[in-house]
Amino acid sequence: MVSGIHDEREPFRGRIEVEAVSDPAGAVVVASVFDQVWSVKTMVSPEIIVACLHNGAYASVARLEGVVVGAAFAVVGRALDGARGLNLHSHATGVVPEAAGLGIGESIKRHQWRWARDHDFATITWTFDPLVRRNAWFNLVTLGVRVMGYHVNFYGELNDGINAGEQSDRLLVCWDVDGYVDGAHGAVVEPDPAAVLIDTPPDIALLRKTDAVAAADWRNRQRSAFLSTSAYRVAGLSESYSYVLRKESN
Repeated sequence: MVSGIHDEREPFRGRIEVEAVSDPAGAVVVASVFDQVWSVKTMVSPEIIVACLHNGAYASVARLEGVVVGAAFAVVGRALDGARGLNLHSHATGVVPEAAGLGIGESIKRHQWRWARDHDFATITWTFDPLVRRNAWFNLVTLGVRVMGYHVNFYGELNDGINAGEQSDRLLVCWDVDGYVDGAHGAVVEPDPAAVLIDTPPDIALLRKTDAVAAADWRNRQRSAFLSTSAYRVAGLSESYSYVLRKESN
């Protein structure tokens, strides 16, 4: 555990508190959370976080009853096409395994959205692995982000405890800030007869541990499906956890 000692035999309870960090001590905590979540050493160095903070970036930590259970880090990017302000690119948001499923990730993202609004950012972007069903639901249904595109091997080869040995294909998504009173909420999308559906595996993390060949096949089939539908856009996620794609209108 990063801050405080939590007895893993006892469930987490209590109020979630998220706060922005702005100093080297806070940057160390953020970096430590990332290392714990992704099972690496120095995924993002505190020095890099501090340097970015001094140039307008965002970082935060989430606490549950005083114990650090999550963190996020985002950097300043140029404005997206048609946007009236800069983009905030969220590089990483992580929650420690012991605190998964408690709404901490959503609390962090909504804090990030409010921070972006208060600091005049027009949009927030980030990436996620389209094979991870729970992340697809969180991003497209819980938060209601829009998909900007599919990118093959976006980060190249990764060596962390979650992605080692995997192709880093990612969906790039955007959460609009400018013109909204509060962060959007999404909804399940009902596919129409003309829609294209792209499936997700029930649990790709487990499959990667138990059957690497089957996991790689999922990646290849999903990649092929996304690349063959470049004239379509992702409208959302269905009740059965499939991406719903509709043809782009001219």
